[in-house]
Amino acid sequence: MFKSIVKLAVIFLALNSYAQPTVWKDGEFLLWNYGKQYVSPADFCFALRYENEKTGNPNCYTAGDWERDTTVTLYAKWLNTNLSSALKAEDLKPRHLHVIERLQSLKDRNLLFSTTKDNQVWFLLFDETSTEPKEIAVFPLDMDSAKVARKIASDWFGGKPQIRLSDAERAAKQKEPDAYYAEQPMHDVWFGVITGWNKAYIPFITPKSWYKRKLNSKIINYKYPTGDSTSVWSYLEDSSPFFGAYIGGSVYDFIGLEFEFHRSSHRAKTDGSDTYHELDEWTFNRYELLLSLIFMQVFTPHPKIEIEPYASASFMFSFFTENISLNEGEAGSPEYKDRFEFEPYYRNVGFNLGLRTAFFKNYAINLRTGVTRTATIQKGIGSSTTDVYVAAGVEYHIRWR
Repeated sequence: MFKSIVKLAVIFLALNSYAQPTVWKDGEFLLWNYGKQYVSPADFCFALRYENEKTGNPNCYTAGDWERDTTVTLYAKWLNTNLSSALKAEDLKPRHLHVIERLQSLKDRNLLFSTTKDNQVWFLLFDETSTEPKEIAVFPLDMDSAKVARKIASDWFGGKPQIRLSDAERAAKQKEPDAYYAEQPMHDVWFGVITGWNKAYIPFITPKSWYKRKLNSKIINYKYPTGDSTSVWSYLEDSSPFFGAYIGGSVYDFIGLEFEFHRSSHRAKTDGSDTYHELDEWTFNRYELLLSLIFMQVFTPHPKIEIEPYASASFMFSFFTENISLNEGEAGSPEYKDRFEFEPYYRNVGFNLGLRTAFFKNYAINLRTGVTRTATIQKGIGSSTTDVYVAAGVEYHIRWR
C-alpha cells in the first residue's frame, strides 16, 4: 500500500508543465533513448491516437541519428547523471553549440528523450522553440509502458491540433514580431479625404428653439437679416455637405497633429421678395483650415485590425467667397451694389470625437463628429457662429516603430 502511494505521488509531482507544447495534426515524434528503450514508437503513436483523435495520423520513429551522434550522446549522458526533481528546466539546457543547432533544426517535430535512473524512468520533451525541455515527467520503472505512453499523450498532447506549416510558411512566421514587440506603440503618418455634413444645431441634444430665429431668418434688401446678425446662419443656409482632405501624424500611438482643409457651399437666405428678381445666383463657399491636436488610444482586437478612438481640439481659420450673378439684361440695383460682406476671415475653435478603424496597418476608415465655435475678436457679421458636423474619411497610413 505504501509503495502504491509513493508511485502515485511520484507521477503527480513529476508531470511538470514548463511551457505547453504545440500539438500538430499528423505530427512527427522522434523517440531518443539513452539506455534501454522504455516506450516503443508503435505504442506511443497508438496512445496519441487513442487519447486525442484529432491528432490525425501521427508518425513515431526511433531517433537513431541522435543516438549515434557522439556529441549528442555526451549531452544525454550528462542528463542521465544530473537529472533531479530539484532542478528547473532551464538548468537542463545544453551548452554545446552542436546540440543547440540540432534542437533548433527540429522544425515542427517533437523529440521525446527517455532514460532510466534510480528505478525511475525520465521523459523530457524538446521542440524547436526552446533549447530547454518543454515538459518533464518521471514514472516508476515497473509501471506498464503502455500506461506511461497514454499518460504522456493525454497530458501533453490532448489540446487542439494545429496544421503543420510548409517551409515557406515557417519562414514567414519566424519573421513575425513577438508579443512584446507587437505591443510596443508605433509612430504614424496618414493622408486622407473626407466628406460630411454641417448643421447649425445638434439633433436630440441642443434645443432647436435656440437656433429657431437664426434658421428662420431671411436677408432683407441684401443687407440686414431678420435674425441675429452675429451668426452666419442668419444669412446662409446652415445645412450643407462639405468635402476635404487632410494629413496628420502621431507618435507612440498617443498624441498627434493633423492639418485639414474643408470646403462647403451655402445658399444665401433671400426672403423671396421682388427685391431679388434681378438675381440669377447667390451662394457662398466656405473654406476652413484646421490644425488639430489629437489624443488617441490604439486597441488591436485582431492582428490585421486596429481600433483607435480619439479626441481632438482644433484651431481654425475660415473665410467665405461669394458667387453672385445677375439675370441677363440686369444692371444691378443700388441695394445689390451695397450688399453685406462677411469679415475677411474668422478664427474658430472646435472639439472633435472620432473612431478610426485600420485594416492591414495601411488602410483606415475614420468616423468623426464635432462642434465648432467662432472665436474672433471682431463684433461684425458672423462673429458668433456655432455649428456641428458628422463626417467619414478614408485614409492611407505609414506606420513604424
